[in-house]
Amino acid sequence: MINLEKGLSFEEYMKNKEELRERYSNTELSIGAKESIKELKEGRQVLIFTEGYCKDCTATLPFIKRLEEENSLIKLHVFGIKDQEDNRNFLEEAVGEVRIPSILVFDDEMNPKGVYIEIPKEIKEKIASAPLEKKRIYVDEYREGRYNDLIEKDLLEILI
Repeated sequence: MINLEKGLSFEEYMKNKEELRERYSNTELSIGAKESIKELKEGRQVLIFTEGYCKDCTATLPFIKRLEEENSLIKLHVFGIKDQEDNRNFLEEAVGEVRIPSILVFDDEMNPKGVYIEIPKEIKEKIASAPLEKKRIYVDEYREGRYNDLIEKDLLEILI
């Protein structure tokens, strides 16, 4: 199991990540997401595997932080993977692959509740069957914020 004490807080992680701070400041949850996350009545330990250079991380991480702000039972723990063999090994063992962002949700007894890997499921499905040029368009649109509702949906599913 991974040592949660070695994880950074979201604020510590954001210190030198201007693009992430900007994206976070412009990210708002939908009213439905705010209402849904407030219904969570049990603690959640959320392990976030990320790197500052990752545009998919920049698109997704502000949402998990905003959800945490709506419910104090959610605790975020941020881990890098570059030059962090232990973290990569944990991720490989836990989900079968090393991709970022990977967001693993556990209850307070560290029982797994859900996983979000890289991009929303619906976008993964579209990309899987699309021609190369359309794949690039989906990725660009995702990174520009056109599928923020899908990020919210997938994160809520693994938290609640």
